[in-house]
Amino acid sequence: MFSRISLDQWRAFVATVECGGFQQAGEHLFKSQSAISHAVNRMEALLDQELFIIEGRKAVLTPLGEALLPQAKHLLGAAHKLEQLANQYQPGLFAEQGVAVDVLFPFELLQQALHEFSSTFAHHRIRLYETALSGAAELLEDGKVELGVASSLPAGYVQEFLISVPLICVVAVGHPLAAAQGEVSLDAMKAHRQVVIRDSGARHVQNSGWLGTSQRWTVSSLAAASSLVERGLGFAWLPRHAIARELAEGRLRPVPLQHQREREVPMYLGYADVFRHNPEVQAMVLILRQLCAQQAGRGASESG
Repeated sequence: MFSRISLDQWRAFVATVECGGFQQAGEHLFKSQSAISHAVNRMEALLDQELFIIEGRKAVLTPLGEALLPQAKHLLGAAHKLEQLANQYQPGLFAEQGVAVDVLFPFELLQQALHEFSSTFAHHRIRLYETALSGAAELLEDGKVELGVASSLPAGYVQEFLISVPLICVVAVGHPLAAAQGEVSLDAMKAHRQVVIRDSGARHVQNSGWLGTSQRWTVSSLAAASSLVERGLGFAWLPRHAIARELAEGRLRPVPLQHQREREVPMYLGYADVFRHNPEVQAMVLILRQLCAQQAGRGASESG
C-alpha cells in the first residue's frame, strides 16, 4: 500500500509553517506560490481535513496540522538521511546511529554507554551531537538523530525519564561572592556577571534558570562556561558532577544564595515510535536506562 501524499507535498507543508506563508515557502523551495498552495490543498483533500486556516495574510495551523508537523519534519529528515546513506554506502559500513545528548548530562555516563554499546555493535557508527536546551529536540524533529537525551523533548515521541542533574551556583575562590557574609539574595547577584550556555537550537530558542543580571556572557559549551567561572570572570549554575574536583580542591565555591542555590534538571530519553523495535536504538536505550538507574542508586545510598 503506497502513501497518497508525496514527500514534495509534505515538504511544502513544512515550509509553509517554517517560512510563514505560501509565498515565502515558494521562495524558499524555488517554486511558485500557486504550486505550494496547490500541494497543501491536495493534502487537505486527501486527508479530508484542513491543515491551515487563513488569518489575514498568514496561514495558521489547525489542531491537525500541529499534530502532524513534528512527524512531517521527521519524515523529511529521515528521507534526506536515507538518500545520504545510499550515496555513501560501502559494504559493511551501512549501520549508523545519531545520538543528541545535552551537555548537562554526565559525560562519564555517556562514555560508558558508548563503550558498552560498542562491545556488541563493534562496527556500528555513532554520530554524537552535544546540544543545549532545544537543540536535541530539533535534531529529533528533523530526523537527523535516532535518539535524544535532554531536559525537553518534542511531543509525539516515545519518552522516559533517565536522571536528574543537580546544578549548583558557583564562583571562583577569589570572586567577591565567595567572601560574602551570610546568605546572598538574587537581587544582590545583579551586580555581578553571569555565564550561561547558549541554546544550540535555531527555531525555538529557550532560556533556562535565573537570568536576572544584564551583565551576561553567553557561551556555546559547558567547558567554556566552567573555565570562565574558574578564572573569576563570573558566576554560573553548573552541573555538580562536572565541577566535583574543582569544589573538592577549593578552586570553586558555592554561592550561599537564599534561593535557587541548587536546582535539579531532569533528563529524558526520547526517540520516534518507528524505532521502538530497532535493535540498535533499543540497545542504546537499555544501556542508558541501566547506567542512569545505577547512578541514581549510588546517589541515594551516599545521601542516606
